[in-house]
Amino acid sequence: MTWHIPEPMALAYVSGEVQGARAASIEAHVMTCATCRSLVGREVPTDRLDAIWADVEELVDSPRRSLAERLLTRVGLPESDARLVASAPSLHLSWLTAIAGVLAFAAWASQNGDRGLALFLIVAPIVPVVAVAGAYGRWIDPTYEVSVSSSYPTLRLLLLRSTAVVIAAGLLAVVASLLVPDARVAAAWILPCLALVAVTLVLSRWLPLLWSAGFVATCYVLPLLSGLYQDADVTGLVLSNAVQLTALVVAAAAITFMFTDPQMRAALRRNQ
Repeated sequence: MTWHIPEPMALAYVSGEVQGARAASIEAHVMTCATCRSLVGREVPTDRLDAIWADVEELVDSPRRSLAERLLTRVGLPESDARLVASAPSLHLSWLTAIAGVLAFAAWASQNGDRGLALFLIVAPIVPVVAVAGAYGRWIDPTYEVSVSSSYPTLRLLLLRSTAVVIAAGLLAVVASLLVPDARVAAAWILPCLALVAVTLVLSRWLPLLWSAGFVATCYVLPLLSGLYQDADVTGLVLSNAVQLTALVVAAAAITFMFTDPQMRAALRRNQ
């Protein structure tokens, strides 16, 4: 179109009477012609535009809070913290559904003898570690660049998100444990899990979270899977007092470090 749109045609276009190729031509012309764009704009009912923009502004200024965000604010986390924590990928429904599926499979496998019980003891402790790995990171978190460029302390965000996802994944693991036929096995994963998560968070002080979680999970899983492949008594090993006591000591040491290290302690303070 090499001329301006006649006013009757602009009115017909706005009212929806112009269709097909002619409507496409008008739209293409309006994109490059300020005069015709102004003409068409004058013909559009302002009350409708005002209502649309009001809805957009309300959505942007007051976005609907997710269930995770509402729960976090109820336990005392400030709204600014809760919004950032709730955006963790591993708190999204897709992640939690996948975690629940893995735990359900492990619980089902535990019904099938010693090897099934051993598989549950391998899977259950590392599920929260995997969830922590999905809490923050360049390759996982779509809001990573925004978080890094903001003035919000990165370490605080990492620790808060990790705590939230560990609680969520841990609760799913507890539910799965109720399906395990052996009561000792149903509880034996808790201390190893606590140790693995705590060590992961300590290592994240120096390493990317994904790397620290991968290293910790590998160190736990590979020896046990190797033992399972060689028909070793993996269940008895994890249930042994030596392993349980070691897990308790490691967890206590890692948690103590987190609360005594100046940088991590500062990140945990509410006013940071």
